[in-house]
Amino acid sequence: MKVGDLVRDNHPNRRGSERTGVLVGNVTHAYGLSCTNKVFRVLWRDGTIGNNVWDYDLKIVKSP
Repeated sequence: MKVGDLVRDNHPNRRGSERTGVLVGNVTHAYGLSCTNKVFRVLWRDGTIGNNVWDYDLKIVKSP
């Protein structure tokens, strides 16, 4: 995943709420650990910004 990708919320606790958005920035997590997962800022379709959204909670939307 990279900034500019269109994504869908894939978090298991929020199933059924079809949230889509665009990745607008990378976030440096302050855990100080070398982690293979990335954290993003997401501009959701409703105009809200999601901060600290982990890549494993997102799914890239592909055009048909």
